Amino acid sequence: MALTSKIFLDDRRTKKDGTQPLKLRITIDRKSIEIPLGYTIQPAYWDDAKKEVKKNYPAVQNVTRLNNLIKKRHSDAVEKVIQLEDSGEINVLSMKDIKNRITGKRDETFILEFTNSIIEELEEGGKVGNARVYKTMRNSVHTFLKRKDIPIKQITFKWLKKYEAWYLGRGNSANGLGVNMRTLRAVINRAIKQKLVSREDYAFEHYQVKKEKTRKRAVAATDIEKIKSFVPQTKQQKRAKDYFMMSFYLMGASFIDLAFLKVENINAGRIEYKRRKTGKLHSIKITEPLQEIVDKYLKGKRKGDFILNVIKSEDVKKQYVNVRDELRRYNRRLKEIGELCGLESELTSYVARHSFATIAKFKDVPVSVISQALGHTNLETTETYLAEFDIAVLDDYNELIINQ
Repeated sequence: MALTSKIFLDDRRTKKDGTQPLKLRITIDRKSIEIPLGYTIQPAYWDDAKKEVKKNYPAVQNVTRLNNLIKKRHSDAVEKVIQLEDSGEINVLSMKDIKNRITGKRDETFILEFTNSIIEELEEGGKVGNARVYKTMRNSVHTFLKRKDIPIKQITFKWLKKYEAWYLGRGNSANGLGVNMRTLRAVINRAIKQKLVSREDYAFEHYQVKKEKTRKRAVAATDIEKIKSFVPQTKQQKRAKDYFMMSFYLMGASFIDLAFLKVENINAGRIEYKRRKTGKLHSIKITEPLQEIVDKYLKGKRKGDFILNVIKSEDVKKQYVNVRDELRRYNRRLKEIGELCGLESELTSYVARHSFATIAKFKDVPVSVISQALGHTNLETTETYLAEFDIAVLDDYNELIINQ
C-alpha cells in the first residue's frame, strides 16, 4: 500500500471573512480522501512549509496547543489507516468507508449504493461477468423499490418474502429469483464483514433460497456421436460444431473459458487455464480429436493471441460483449444442428458440459473426479448436474423388477 498524507488550507472553500477550512488529505494507492479538521484560518496565518499555524495567530490564546491538536488528528488518522491495512480490512473498503472509519462517522449503508460500489470494483478488476450478475440483481431490486434506495437494515425476512412474491408474480422463474437472492445475500454479507451493518440485521437467517429443477440439458453418448459425425452445411454451423466438441473434449469447458483461451495456454501437450468463474486452475491433456480442432485455429497465431476468433477488442468490457454476441450466434447454430441430427433435447452450449458429466457418471467415474474436472468448488453443484443420471438408473431398475 502506498500511503501519503498532507495538511492543507482548502482555497476552494474561502469564506466571506477570508478564512479557509483546514483539511487533511490522505492518499492511498493514488486515491484520495479529504477530512475537515474543524478549523478555518486566514491564509496569512498558515505556514504551508511547516504545515502549522503561525505563532502570531490571534484567534486562540495558545497556538502551540492548537498545532499539537492538529498534529494529533493527523497522526491518529494515519494510524487508523495502518490498522486497517494490518487487519486486511482495507482491501474490502471503499475510500468513503475508510473516511468514515477515520472520522468515526457511521452513515446508513444503502443497498443499491453499496451494490454499485461492488460492481465498480468488479469492473475495475476485469470481472465483467460477475459484475453483470450484480447489475441484474440491482436492477431488479431497483424496480421493486420503485427506483428508490433503502438502508440495508430495512431488508428483513418480511421484505425478502415481499420481493419474492413480486418477482415470481411477474412471471419470472424460481431459479432467476435464486440467483438474485444469492447475490443480494452476498452483498449483505460483505456489508457485515466491513462492519457497515450489524449481524443482527441479517435477513437471510431463516430465509431459504428457492431452487427448482431445470429442464434436461445433457444428451446421451449416442447423441454426442451424432454431433461428431454431423457434416456442417454452413461456415457458421462448422464453427458451432468446433466450439461444442472443443468444450466436450476439455471436460465440459464453458464457452467463456474457450473464448479467452490463448496460444500461450498450450503447454507441453496440455491446455492450462484458470476458470473465469471460480479461478480454479485446469490442466487438460490435448487428445487427438481436440488437437485436430485446435490446429485449425492456430494458423498464423502468436503466443499472446486468442486461439478462437471470438474476441476482437483489447478493451475488457468490449471483450465480454464479443463473447456474449458470439454465444448467441453459437446457440442459434446449435439449435439447427440439434434439429438436423434428430436430437430429442434442445442443443445448447451448456449441453456439452452437462453431457460430459453425465456420460462420465455412466462410465462409473467417481463424482469427486467429475467435480474436479468441471472445476466445481463443492460436490453439491456436481450432484445437481448428475440428478438426471440417478433418475435414469432408477427407471432401469424399476423395469428390471417389474419385468421379472
